[in-house]
Amino acid sequence: MNLASGGAFKALLAVFGLAAVCGLSLGDIVINEAELSPPDNGIAWVELYNTGNDAVDLTGWLVEIEDKPWTGPISLGGIIESGGFYVAEGQTSWVTSGNGMVYLLNNAGVIVDKTPQLSDKGQNDFTYGRFPDGKRTDTRADFMFMMGSKGRSNRI
Repeated sequence: MNLASGGAFKALLAVFGLAAVCGLSLGDIVINEAELSPPDNGIAWVELYNTGNDAVDLTGWLVEIEDKPWTGPISLGGIIESGGFYVAEGQTSWVTSGNGMVYLLNNAGVIVDKTPQLSDKGQNDFTYGRFPDGKRTDTRADFMFMMGSKGRSNRI
């Protein structure tokens, strides 16, 4: 039997096609850094990083800062280029305790990344960030307490 004319070939194509579509829809965006306790009662912010090879459209995506019982949603939009950074800022009226978690939801409302519980009560220039940028083992070790580097590569 010729593989190209058989059902096995079509099934194989369907599997690879589905994998390609799923890969595109998930994106390669991670939470790279979070400032939950900014100095001088500044604005909380979250930095995203694109670890993938393609630009990703963030239209309809959402960042949520959860500082129980309070939750602050930040709507996203625009494009984040491959290897690029995107900073999502909260609102001046938000008052956080500096003890929370951050969630990244794609345009389908699916959580694609989240931080562990972060505790930053110092109201200084230190943040929680991934080092190196984009490190993702889905463990607490992904994040380090470091000097903030909003919108640029994390350094220690």
